[in-house]
Amino acid sequence: MKTLILDPFKDAEEIWLGIEEPEKKMVRKVFRLINRDLVNSKHFCAGLTIFEPGEASSLHNHPGSEEIDFIVKGSGELLSQGEKRSFKEHDFMFVPEGLEHQHFNTGSSPMWLIWIYSPQGELPKD
Repeated sequence: MKTLILDPFKDAEEIWLGIEEPEKKMVRKVFRLINRDLVNSKHFCAGLTIFEPGEASSLHNHPGSEEIDFIVKGSGELLSQGEKRSFKEHDFMFVPEGLEHQHFNTGSSPMWLIWIYSPQGELPKD
């Protein structure tokens, strides 16, 4: 077992979500770096999602998993429990187990969001 240094643009599993329906503004580029299959992680699933201006995730949850998000670049809004709250570069978010949420890039530049689930959870399918 060894410590790993991972490059999200070279080492990740690339997942393009929502590409079939770009009019819904749910397209985003996901770079999954850490999970059981990729690095034999026992507890974590983690990666980077890049949202272009106007893009959003689907409204989703992670049953059985807590989520931590960190905004590397950009800004946006988080919809949760019917309420939208603004976030900015370098903010952290904590999403409790199973809570529905949705991320929106409301800025004029790409938003980079690092996400971590524990225990390992599934990404939204759309």
